[in-house]
Amino acid sequence: MRILMLEDNPQLSQLVSAYLSQHFIVDALATLEVASDYIDQFSYDVVLLDRDINGLDIGMSLIKKIKEKNSQTGVIVISAYDSIADKISGLNLGADDYLDKPFDNDELLARIHALARRNQNLTEVDLNGLLCDMGLKQLQYRGETVALTRKESDLFFYLVKKRGSIVSKEELLDALYLNPQNISSNTIDVTIGHVRKKLPVQVIKTIKTRGYTIE
Repeated sequence: MRILMLEDNPQLSQLVSAYLSQHFIVDALATLEVASDYIDQFSYDVVLLDRDINGLDIGMSLIKKIKEKNSQTGVIVISAYDSIADKISGLNLGADDYLDKPFDNDELLARIHALARRNQNLTEVDLNGLLCDMGLKQLQYRGETVALTRKESDLFFYLVKKRGSIVSKEELLDALYLNPQNISSNTIDVTIGHVRKKLPVQVIKTIKTRGYTIE
C-alpha cells in the first residue's frame, strides 16, 4: 500500500513514518501545497491528514480533492481537536476515520489495515486506465481486451490484489506454484518481463533487492 501523511511536526512525522515504512510505502509531507501536488501525481490507498498545519486549521481542505480523484482512497484525520463537533465536521467532509492525538502507532496501523481491506475488496480496479476485473481476472484498456497467459494472469492479479505492498519473488513463487522450491526465482523475472511487454501502461515497479509492487 502507498500512504500519504501530512504532518508538520518533524519529530512526530519521523517517528510515525519510520514505523509505517516497515509495512507500507510512505510519503511524509509537511505542507499543504506539497501534499496537494503529490495527490495530483500519485494514487494512494490511505491518506493521513493532520488538521492543524503550521498553526492553521486547513488540513481537511484536502479531503474533497482526494475523494474527487478516487472515492475509494481512505482518509484518516489525525488531530488534537478532539471534540465531538470536530469529529462530526471531519466525517461530514468525507473523512473515513478520526484519530485523536496523542495516539498509539499500533492503533493507527490497525485502522489503516481496516480501510485497506475495504479497498482490496473492489471488484474492479482502475490502474491508469487499465481496468482489472478482479472476479473474472480480465483486463481491458480503452475498450480492448488485454490477453495474458494463465500464469501471467495469476501473477499480475496477485500483484494487483496486493497493490501498494512490496511482494518478494519468494512470496510470488509460493503463491503461484505447488512446489516453489523446484522453481528458479528467475522464472518470476521472466514472467514479469512478459507481462510488462503486453500491458499498454506500465504499472509494475521493481523495488531493488526486495521485489515488485503496483502502486
